Amino acid sequence: MTDGGKRTVLITGTSSGIGAATAGALAGAGWRVFAGVHRDEDVDAPSASATSLPLDVTSAKSIAAAIAGLREATGGRLDALVNNAGIPGAGPVETVPLETFRAVIETNLIGAFAVTQACLPMLRASAGRVVMVSSLGGRVAFPYASPYHASKFGLEGLAESLRAEVRPLDVDVVVVEPAAMSTEIWAKGRAALGDARKRMSDEQRGVYGEELANFDERLRSAEDSEDPSEVAETILKALEAGSPSERYLVGRGAGSLAKLRPLLPDAVFDRIAKRVTGGT
Repeated sequence: MTDGGKRTVLITGTSSGIGAATAGALAGAGWRVFAGVHRDEDVDAPSASATSLPLDVTSAKSIAAAIAGLREATGGRLDALVNNAGIPGAGPVETVPLETFRAVIETNLIGAFAVTQACLPMLRASAGRVVMVSSLGGRVAFPYASPYHASKFGLEGLAESLRAEVRPLDVDVVVVEPAAMSTEIWAKGRAALGDARKRMSDEQRGVYGEELANFDERLRSAEDSEDPSEVAETILKALEAGSPSERYLVGRGAGSLAKLRPLLPDAVFDRIAKRVTGGT
């Protein structure tokens, strides 16, 4: 390894929230962290001893430049990849613009695919590890967040297929599934929901307005959820375990809800989901 034998990790989406907390936790544990940041203002402000790296996971050119820079800095060594970059999407399926749906899929799913694809030769060489930061929302779907859930369900499928492909090559693939954490994604989700409500026709407001107002309140309350450092510590555990689990659920109620979902008829769970999101 380079840099005094430190293990090297690339983390996407480190501008805030889970990504920033993970960069700090791994750097504090002795990892050499390359922190992918999308926002220009964050490039010169690496989190905790991490090296910030301009990285837009929706741009092939940006990914290629970031990987080239990482190779040059590490001599081609990469021990782990944490796919964390993600954005929200909210609103009724009837009103979500196609470009919004595509943007969420492009960032949360295709971005993870593209970065993983670019990193796999280095990870194969190091017998490294891939962590996909999914969500409880990759197992359980609630109303008015279809773009987000579609992207996370897809990420789960990507991880399962990849795990079967690379396990014989001594590369581990781990999925981390947080429940609600106190991050910027909730405020962004509320903004997306606000935009969706503005676009609705009078008829659509009559159909969805009250339930979307309730859902907005649920998103607001989620802003005061659990500390993202819990997810960061779980990712550190997954990277340093001799034999990691395939999945790690993080947060209050995540395990119970994930276990309960397959046991319930769809109609029963749909009623529960409506109540959880503030519906009737």
